[in-house]
Amino acid sequence: MVPDIDLLLRQITSRKQELDKWGVYFLGEITNEEAERFNKALLIMGKERKDFPNSELTIYISSGGGSVGAGLAIMDMIQNIKVECGIKIKTSVLGYAYSMGAIILQAGDIRIMGAKSTLMLHGARWMLAGEDKAIFEDYQKLADHYKNLIGNLFAQRTGRQNSQWWTDFIYSGRERYLTAKECLDLGLVDEIIGWK
Repeated sequence: MVPDIDLLLRQITSRKQELDKWGVYFLGEITNEEAERFNKALLIMGKERKDFPNSELTIYISSGGGSVGAGLAIMDMIQNIKVECGIKIKTSVLGYAYSMGAIILQAGDIRIMGAKSTLMLHGARWMLAGEDKAIFEDYQKLADHYKNLIGNLFAQRTGRQNSQWWTDFIYSGRERYLTAKECLDLGLVDEIIGWK
């Protein structure tokens, strides 16, 4: 039996509309296209809740990471919606949040992690093209900017250690895989849910 494609598409659209109505978004791979979709959806959901104090949106993260620029655009939109619409954002890790996914987790007013989930932090990876001298100068400037930005973000959000400690921890030259308990101990999440 061949499925009715139009019916399936209507059902998918209906499910998405229902999730939007409840203020739920699932974030996967972090690309420029996903950042655009996310930002549009968050803007709509935020505006719908602007007149309702203490409204909340939930962002479920199950992500291997992705583009730094796209991730920072997502974070900027989250901050903008919190201020402009006066709503709370809850970020919740389902399974894993690696690299930029772990950074976006920090944008939530309440940060939750499943007991079986993992976080991974590491320094950025770059691909650059151009003339030697310009590449190295530009890379160093950009790398320093992102190191400071990320170090400060983690120091502020965790309330533990200073930005230099976080910079050294994250940019240690290796990938740091962290359990939910380790994240709670480091102040990277506020709550762990699920099986112990």
